Amino acid sequence: MPHALEQAIKFIDDHTFHPRRVVGLNNLRLDEYPVPALREALVNAVAHRSYDDRARKVFVRVFSDRVEIASPGYPPQPLTLAKLRKGGYRPCSRNPLIAQTLATLGVMEQRGSGFARMQDAMLNHGLDVPKLSEEDGYFVVTLSGPSGNYDRLKVPAGATGPITPAVEAQLNARQKRILAHIMTGATVTRSWCVSEFDVANDTAGRDLKDLTKLGLIEPQGKGRAVRYVVKTTGDQLAKS
Repeated sequence: MPHALEQAIKFIDDHTFHPRRVVGLNNLRLDEYPVPALREALVNAVAHRSYDDRARKVFVRVFSDRVEIASPGYPPQPLTLAKLRKGGYRPCSRNPLIAQTLATLGVMEQRGSGFARMQDAMLNHGLDVPKLSEEDGYFVVTLSGPSGNYDRLKVPAGATGPITPAVEAQLNARQKRILAHIMTGATVTRSWCVSEFDVANDTAGRDLKDLTKLGLIEPQGKGRAVRYVVKTTGDQLAKS
């Protein structure tokens, strides 16, 4: 089950957008939806769904403006949609053995607080609170996305990129300006550095070589046509 949960997270990650945001000297990869909210919704779906009808599955549907996670069965009594929306309800599990197992594995946290954490994660990400509904025998959690307005997304607290304070301390003023320029999506050349900083060709070459050795930029092309761009290192924003 934990493996299936991670597969579902990856499916959503593969089918949603990941805009980039320049923060300081870092070009960070953002998620369209906060992973903690997605994980809470998925964990609740498998832990509290009705298993009476094994033919019905948990559905994960990704739309252009939202993600829907639907689990078979309505909330067990005495829980209601009103209580779940309001919060402060007493924990009630339809499948206590599954819930306890997920908690023991560290996949599920304190029971009865999942929806509150989901709501906090969405708000902290710059999005609206989740919508809860009941449809055709399914309990549906809808996470509304930014609908193309990625400027509303917030950088998670504590998120860091490859340029840590320790790395930044090794850079001179010119190298910091080179990185800041490249992080905007631009490219630089040795001749650009010579003109921009009024330095010798060898000095510009050393600045670019040092940044390359640190793994912050990489060359494209050869000879006089070589340009330097930000080094692609996969996800530069740790997911929590």
